[in-house]
Parts: sequence; C-alpha cells; structure tokens
Amino acid sequence: MKGNVKALSRAVNVIGVVLCVVFGAMLLFNMVIIVKGLVNPDWPPSVFGVTPMVVKSGSMSSDFPHEVAADEILDLTEEQILALKAGDTFKTAEGDYVVTNVVETVITSGSGVSFYTMRPVADHIETDDLIFVGKANAGELKAGQVITYFELDENGRRTVVTHRIIEVVENNGQIAYRTKGDANTTADRDAVAPELIIGVYKGRVAKLGALIMFLQQPWGMIIFIGVPVLAFMVYDILHRRKNSKKGGRIDELEAELARLRERVAQAENEGPAPSAPEGDGSGETAGD
Repeated sequence: MKGNVKALSRAVNVIGVVLCVVFGAMLLFNMVIIVKGLVNPDWPPSVFGVTPMVVKSGSMSSDFPHEVAADEILDLTEEQILALKAGDTFKTAEGDYVVTNVVETVITSGSGVSFYTMRPVADHIETDDLIFVGKANAGELKAGQVITYFELDENGRRTVVTHRIIEVVENNGQIAYRTKGDANTTADRDAVAPELIIGVYKGRVAKLGALIMFLQQPWGMIIFIGVPVLAFMVYDILHRRKNSKKGGRIDELEAELARLRERVAQAENEGPAPSAPEGDGSGETAGD
C-alpha cells in the first residue's frame, strides 16, 4: 500500500513539474509575441527569427480535388492519357512549378477526357494548423517554395497570405513572385514584391493553431494561467507533506537516541554494585 502511495505521489510530482514547464514556456512565448506585437504592430512578431502563425484558410489544403483537362498533362501521349485510371499519376505545370497528380476519377464527355485528381504534397497546410515562418532571402526564392506575405487590397489594407511560388517574374524591372494556393484553381491576381514577403514556410504543427486561438479567449486564459498555478500548488502541498513526514520521523529518532544516551550516562554514573568483603584467613582461638 505504501509503495502505491509513493508511486502515485511521484507520478503527481512529475506531472506537476512537466505542466509547469510546458505552460510556463507557453506563457513566456506568448508574452514575447504580445510585447513584440505592441512594439511593431505593422509586422508579425517573431521569436528567435521564427514567426508563428495560425492558419484560418484552406487554400493550401491537400484534400481539395482538382479537375485537369487532358491537354494540361505533361509528357504523356494521347494513348497513355486515355489509358489512365484511378490511382495512376501524371504531371502538370503551374507556371514553373511541376505538380504531381493522383487520378481519383476519369471523366469522359463529348469534349474529350478529363480527370479529378488529388495533389498530395509534403508541405500541405490545413486549417487551424500552427505554421512556422523563417526569414527569407528574396533573391534566393524559387518556384515550388511556400512563402508568407502581405496581400494588398484596393484600399491598401494588408492581409497575411501563405501560398506557393509558381513562377519567378520581373515586375517593373524588379524581381517578383507569382503565387497560388494549392487548393485554388487559379493563380493569385498580383505578383508578390520582395518587400511584402514576411518569410518562407518552415513547418507546421497540425491543429495546434486551434488551441492557440482558444487560449486567447477568456476561458482559455483562465485555463492557461490556472492550470500551471494549480499544478504548482498541488506539487508544493505534496512536497511539504512529504517533508513534514520525514521531519516528524527524524524528530522521533532523535528523541529516542537522546533517551538512550541519557540511560547510558546514568548507568555510567551509578558505577558497579558493591560486593561482600572476603575473609583474610586469620582468627583468634580461646584457650586455657
């Protein structure tokens, strides 16, 4: 029974420490983001050169089917195209970016044959993902890379967009980038100028963005602050109780040791018990 209690106490301590570390790191991370956002509200804040962002659009999803006409297919003969079936792959081009398509459905009509396809990519991005954007050297970007940038509307208002570069072009004598969302059917209207680029996509954590958004709500903030505080309090109570038990046992042992020392001292002071004297063998005899 005692072993189970000790194991449970140890597990609670470990969980408490882990929660404190995790939520403490998240709190520090959020504080840095908030402070940087207040200092420079015109640019997304970063930590150690990496900008975290929550994805609220499905324009880079890999789950969106595309319709592809036969004349868009690269490097296949007409006979090979007509022989394509579900599960086969072929390539198409979007600007300079070559896309691999996986056939889902073959569509035959009076105008010819076309296909519904999926385009699985390793760097697809889904709604509510938390993505990480690193610094970009605009002169080194190329077709196929995913970038995050500011898109300007007619009134000059900026929206943050993450899309793939499909072509590097020249715009008014300067380099620019044509972009497109993987799930979109058409390219973006305007080429992206280098000064509008926030960074290049580095990776993602699936659905963590939804948690980040929740933590910014009132209930989320309560949990965000309350859980580590509660975990610390539980850890502290258990730690104090454990130390208190140890302290009480030590006091008992010290008291017992003091009593033993006192008895030994008393025994030494009293000395050995006196013994009866022995005769010396001499005596007087009455006689005449």
